[in-house]
Amino acid sequence: MKLLRANLTVCLLWVAIGPYSTATQPDKKPKYRFPAIMVIVYADFPNQPEIQEHLAKYTVSKHFNCVEAEMDKLDVCRKAGLMVRLGSIDIGKMLKAAPKLKDDPAVFGYFISDRRTSRAFPGFANIARQFEAADPNHPTLFINRAEYNQFPEFVKVVKPMVLDYYHYHWYRKNHPERYFLYLRMFRDLSVKHDIPQMRCLGSNNPPAQIRQSMYCALAYGVQAFHFWPPWFVTCKMDKNRNAVLENGKPVFGITEQAATVSAVAKELKAIGPVLLKLRNHAVYHTDPLPPTGGEKAPANSWVRPEGDSCLVSIFHDEQKNRYLMPVNHAVDKARTLALRFTSEVAGLEMLNRRAAKWEPVKLEQAGKGTIARFTLAPGDGELLRVVAAQKQ
Repeated sequence: MKLLRANLTVCLLWVAIGPYSTATQPDKKPKYRFPAIMVIVYADFPNQPEIQEHLAKYTVSKHFNCVEAEMDKLDVCRKAGLMVRLGSIDIGKMLKAAPKLKDDPAVFGYFISDRRTSRAFPGFANIARQFEAADPNHPTLFINRAEYNQFPEFVKVVKPMVLDYYHYHWYRKNHPERYFLYLRMFRDLSVKHDIPQMRCLGSNNPPAQIRQSMYCALAYGVQAFHFWPPWFVTCKMDKNRNAVLENGKPVFGITEQAATVSAVAKELKAIGPVLLKLRNHAVYHTDPLPPTGGEKAPANSWVRPEGDSCLVSIFHDEQKNRYLMPVNHAVDKARTLALRFTSEVAGLEMLNRRAAKWEPVKLEQAGKGTIARFTLAPGDGELLRVVAAQKQ
């Protein structure tokens, strides 16, 4: 009964927001866009500046494009081509520096606060306006806790440049039954208000769960990730935080969980430039439907997914070209997914994540339409491009 009551409360909140509809939302000039699909991690920098620079380069070599750090790491990260999500216990210090940082390519944004309730929102709004006046090019960042169910008010009051949130859905106490409902609700808010999404993910999970978390979020339009716990990129140090050299060289590494994030981040280098230009239109699930937030494709839809424990996300670009992202959201084994198309689809291409090029997908005739079949590894997804049939 408690679970039913909690789900009803969240569902009523989603109804109050209203689902996103491309037919009713006007086009408007975007306020902010991510420079890339962001994969933001924590790197454990030692004291020595020269080794800090080597660690920054090592972080880039693992396909991460941003780190959480303070302003004293900007120079070494800039030299390595690495961005910084700036944070400080002294927000005033960051605000004072912001005018000089507005054109700095190493700055990603200014982290202000984590999981505060609505009482803090008016103060957040004031902080956001001050930073925007000082630096209109980089966002202030406030992490929402999804389970508080105050994110619509957050957007209304704070008017953020980025919608950042966390929901550690793999843990039973964190309402895992709301996983796809929260993905859908944040997607709807993001599209309605033209605000890009960033999601904080739990990293203390097996590889398939981490991959599923990232690809499901991508399917719902998320374009930036950061992680908790944050210990990803390591450096062997002594108790005084000086790097320990072995054979004259510092010893760097990444955690086991970071290895999976690194592998996905490498794939995002191929698919990211495409995803950044797309707007999420809909997400359809196969059986069994999730407890909340999932829906099947309408009977008259031009694409209908068939299979077990999968979803397919529909994206459009500015020219109304269609893209699809099928995802196996099960983490126990591979799944076979079939996508059934109407006659308005003439062809299908898949983006090869290694070669970063589009390759044709075989379509089978099925009545008046066609079918494409895929085998998706646990938690994995793909990016597809639809070739529309010529209108007669």
